[in-house]
Amino acid sequence: MNQKAQDIVVAGAGITGLMIALQLTKTHPGSRISVFDRAAEVGGMYASVKYPNGQVFDHGMHVIYESCTPAIDDLYREVMPPQDWHILEQNEKDIAGLFFRGKLQSYSHYVDLRSFPEGQQRDFAASIMRAVATPRPEAIESCGDFLEAQFGPEVVNAVHDQVLDSLYGIPASEASMQAVRLTALERVILFDAPTMLDLMKADKIRSRLGFPDQLNLPPYRANTQKALYPKQFGMGHFVDRLKQLLLSRGVALHTSTSLAQIHRAGERIDGVTLSAEGEADERLPVDALVWTVGWPTLARSLGVSLQGLAPPPSGRTKLAIANLVFDRAPAMDRLYYFYCYDTGFATFRVTNYSNYCPAASADGTFPVGVELWPARLGAGSEKLTDDELVALAVDELRKFGVIDDHRLLFGAIHRGGGEFPVPSLQADRQLREVRERVRAVLPENVIVAGIQAEPGLFFVPDILNDAFTKMAHL
Repeated sequence: MNQKAQDIVVAGAGITGLMIALQLTKTHPGSRISVFDRAAEVGGMYASVKYPNGQVFDHGMHVIYESCTPAIDDLYREVMPPQDWHILEQNEKDIAGLFFRGKLQSYSHYVDLRSFPEGQQRDFAASIMRAVATPRPEAIESCGDFLEAQFGPEVVNAVHDQVLDSLYGIPASEASMQAVRLTALERVILFDAPTMLDLMKADKIRSRLGFPDQLNLPPYRANTQKALYPKQFGMGHFVDRLKQLLLSRGVALHTSTSLAQIHRAGERIDGVTLSAEGEADERLPVDALVWTVGWPTLARSLGVSLQGLAPPPSGRTKLAIANLVFDRAPAMDRLYYFYCYDTGFATFRVTNYSNYCPAASADGTFPVGVELWPARLGAGSEKLTDDELVALAVDELRKFGVIDDHRLLFGAIHRGGGEFPVPSLQADRQLREVRERVRAVLPENVIVAGIQAEPGLFFVPDILNDAFTKMAHL
């Protein structure tokens, strides 16, 4: 590793960019590290939403999952000591559920095929056993290819096509492998716990069938990964501490700032000009640029032509979060969150913050986050007012059985979450083409990190493992 003091600029002040900057203060002491972002605050989706009345919410369910790499995980405890974290581990690391076929599953977030008639369950079991006995195809590109290899076409046609159409408006054959990862479609539930205890001894079964009682799941784990959440409610407490630590180490944080120009010298970048509203443009020298805000944005910044590429499909994923407070606990058992797979709902995910952060309900009230994709109900529903969206979220919570005569004490809509990336093959292929075009002209001192920096990267542990590996060559 080059220990010479350098000028290092990080594009993007989300959790990835901030953690990269923190690591650089350790591996490149004396270097001048700058981070810039268009947003007015750092942290991205890991920042908290704060209202004038003192209410605090996260952007839906956001805990920090360890990467199982000490160099990364030790940083979390450097920012906040262990006594300030809720440390969630083993079966309590991630207690997730599902609303499927009119029922809230509090025992697992895998699709439960036992909700189908007995004859269909037997057909599903036969389909899965045929898939177990069939060699997996060498080339698997789509979500549909993978799911058919996992479960057979009978299960995919009866279950997964409907689920993916409900969520994204596409069948399994048009979805990318990202769709499998986003809401854990790689397993289904078919048998009760005693039967599964025997079947789980076979790897090919365990990789396809889920255990129907997540809190009593046997210890079949490849690692000891834990989840972290601040003891004070709001992931923003971690972001605030991370920000203060960076500032104390001399990192320059430029918010409400965009990239005006990249300056090149041969095969390298030797500077960037940043533009902040109301201030004179500032040119920073660059020995290395770490880019965490996506390949398409980098392409435009480098002047790479995107001609011939259609805009990525927007699908049904424009996000609005209903932040609600009730006078009583929601009826979600121990669930931290659950997804909604059924049609006729705008809800993508419901989060019960109090179940993993007791301080969220310390005052006797109970915050709930409802992530809405209004277009699931039709394109026109994206024009709903905030009051209409709050009413919609409350109505759907009643339909889920989460509330009944609960009294709504606070309700607000946060629209700052942007759009969820559509996991379609079309979007995947287009992003692959953008990567190839940019890499053909990529300056040698640019590191690309973040979501989709490499195929399949979406979750923070994988993103940081990839980024830290790349930074070792700075």
